[in-house]
Amino acid sequence: MMSRSDQPRILLILETYLPDIGGAEFHLYYLAKQLLARGYAVEIVTGCTDLKPDHQDICPVHRYPHAVGRRALPYALVWLFRFIRMFRQFDIIHVHHSSFLATIAVIAGRITGRPVVVSLHGLGAHHSAVGRCPIRRFYRYLSLRGATRIIATSEELQAVAWRFAPAERVFFIPNGVDTKTFTPRQPRSFDHIGKELRLLTLRRLTLKHGVQFVIQALAAAGNRLAFTLRIAGDGPLRDTLERAVASHGLDDRVHFEGFLSHRQIIPVLEGCDVALFLSTVESTSLAALECMAMGCLVVCSNAGAYPRFIKHGVTGFMVDLFEDSTSRHDAPESLDPSQVVRIVDTLVAIQHMAPTDLAKVVEQARGVVRECFDWSVITERTLTEAYLPLLTQKVIDC
Repeated sequence: MMSRSDQPRILLILETYLPDIGGAEFHLYYLAKQLLARGYAVEIVTGCTDLKPDHQDICPVHRYPHAVGRRALPYALVWLFRFIRMFRQFDIIHVHHSSFLATIAVIAGRITGRPVVVSLHGLGAHHSAVGRCPIRRFYRYLSLRGATRIIATSEELQAVAWRFAPAERVFFIPNGVDTKTFTPRQPRSFDHIGKELRLLTLRRLTLKHGVQFVIQALAAAGNRLAFTLRIAGDGPLRDTLERAVASHGLDDRVHFEGFLSHRQIIPVLEGCDVALFLSTVESTSLAALECMAMGCLVVCSNAGAYPRFIKHGVTGFMVDLFEDSTSRHDAPESLDPSQVVRIVDTLVAIQHMAPTDLAKVVEQARGVVRECFDWSVITERTLTEAYLPLLTQKVIDC
């Protein structure tokens, strides 16, 4: 363990952070936790100022307002001067998303001579998310062109980064999973699965996350499928989904759980057989990996990053809903009947599989998560591929 005076200092930056919930927010939390355990001095800057009474930060967190959306623009100079002042105290600046704060960070990094690493999680980077919006295109262009190094959390985002930066500055490092927390307390048994399939969706309720497709498929399944569905998550689509459930007469089999914390979700995952991820866009899908780590069978679409870690019938089950795996932020409200049939057929096939075969899929999935996505692995890659070469270069320059 290095002495405190020798500790490299890392500043992590994200517009939103815990207690706000999302893949990037948890990525930042676990990365900070791992870096602290390795002896690095870590601080966080965020625009998230809403704190819950029971929330406790694991390191110093600087919470400033006006860091999200159009509200941030009038404060650009304020953020620039703030960053210039702060950056001189740190060895590595690591900002997440190619957005407003990333743009300000790369400018401040050039002024102060500090290296700026930009991590892409999908928001503001995918073509369908940026569209023709000039300010989003500007943020993406400037932050990626000015970044010292870029970490893409999916191969799709890596291809986006290559448009703006040379390949030697771009690294593919996915999101990670806390496999110590997300581990089943006892071996999975699928002996009951022929009688009832216990389904789960663990998603923010927006169109791009595809929960509407799940309800559409279950409504079309009729007597082919015996199931219950728990919908964990909240969002702007909830009222629409609740009306759809009622209109299809599924009230007795579909239950809305609302938002659940990490602590609350563990027993829910232990009580489900299949977790459904029918998203139209996904950079890594931390939630899907957590479900795999917990021993849930994952059924996913072929969009975004899912094909990287879901091998059909081996580590999970993939439904070919789309012509290719390109992420689409402009998700439809419903699927064509042929797409719905593919979902139903996949679930029916699972319900008729031998419990021993399903247990084998679960174990292979858990092995992939442990070997490739555990946070110790992801942090080591972040250090080796992104941080340490920059720290070494600083020593040489000095």
